[in-house]
Amino acid sequence: MGVVSIHARMEEMRQLLKISQQTGWQVLGKIITSVSTFIILGVVTRNYGEEGTGVFTLALTYLAILYLLSDFGFNAHVLRKFSIFNFQFSIEWRKLLGTRIIWSVILVVLAVGLLPFWPFATKEFSQAIMIGSLAIVGSGVFVTCNLIFQSKLRYDLSVLASSTGTIISLVVFVYLIWLKYPIPFLMLAHLLGWTIIAMVAFVLIRKIGQVVFPIYDKQYTINLFKTSWPIAATLALNVVYFRADSFMISYFRSNAEVGIYNVAYSVFQTALVLPTFIMNAYYPMMLKSFKGIKIVALGLLVIASGSTLLVLILAPFISKLLTGGGFLGTSLSLQILSLGFPAYFLSALLMWIMVTQGRYKIMLIIYAVGLVVNLVLNLIYIPQYSFVAASWITVISEYVILMLQGVVLWFERR
Repeated sequence: MGVVSIHARMEEMRQLLKISQQTGWQVLGKIITSVSTFIILGVVTRNYGEEGTGVFTLALTYLAILYLLSDFGFNAHVLRKFSIFNFQFSIEWRKLLGTRIIWSVILVVLAVGLLPFWPFATKEFSQAIMIGSLAIVGSGVFVTCNLIFQSKLRYDLSVLASSTGTIISLVVFVYLIWLKYPIPFLMLAHLLGWTIIAMVAFVLIRKIGQVVFPIYDKQYTINLFKTSWPIAATLALNVVYFRADSFMISYFRSNAEVGIYNVAYSVFQTALVLPTFIMNAYYPMMLKSFKGIKIVALGLLVIASGSTLLVLILAPFISKLLTGGGFLGTSLSLQILSLGFPAYFLSALLMWIMVTQGRYKIMLIIYAVGLVVNLVLNLIYIPQYSFVAASWITVISEYVILMLQGVVLWFERR
């Protein structure tokens, strides 16, 4: 019994080491992209003011939603399917690539085609989306390549691809801003960055022996959408309730207030990648066993609590560093948002537990409830309290999600 216990403990430690290594690579990549993002944000705030920053960040938010939709939950479903059925992964991946390229092109058309119907779509915003929308295809290709990197626990290659595109994009961004190009034309640098990321990812995929030519299989695509739609709908609801507030602030208040809020949100969102990275590394192991899950949960809670404390103290300094002054309210908004870290970190773990168990539809219901709560509260309070209300409602919504996840999993155990 003692030998079995020691073996189990050693296996736990090996898993934690793998999680730490893969999370470390992702953190390194995020440091590079975050530094780049903050440099761009700092230069934009100083050259285009609150109004221009609002348009710029709103366009990036709009595209970010479509990047998530291009994922459509395919990766999680295919990886889970592979762990159960052990099919020929190479052929499956090439079919997935073909599906995602087609789906990404459809999303590009939708991104531009829906612009006349959005009440917040100003002329500058629409121009920015028309220029930057092709980046959706680059993002879709990169996400597909990430399935290979994730399955082989080679996030170092993923980081290499993303960092290369990010650094080149940063140089072009700064150059365009230095030349005083209008806000919409800054999206050229964004598009270039995603194109390079996708190209480098392809090269790295080929180097590890993966054939990169897509296969277009109509029946495969139909079946994939049929089986993945609950995950996709959950992710879509998650991102809508996550970012709908920016568009409401633009509609009910002004783009200047969007700029103030989105500067704070950019910092907040950077910290939220930590649970994502940890779960990216842990998910392939969860598909085999839930060993070490309590340690992962405790680690997430400790990191979240430490992050909250750090942001509460440093928010005024961070705000001034990014904006150079002005943007009144950014510091307060960031402090409020940081109170949601524990909920966001733990809900990431509980969500992937449900994915592992195939509990797609109950996840969809939970996030639908979260969306309704978020939208109703935002519609009531944003017209009067603007980004301060949006910050509090973001935090409240995630605690509602966490509570519902906990209740479902608790009753499932009993």
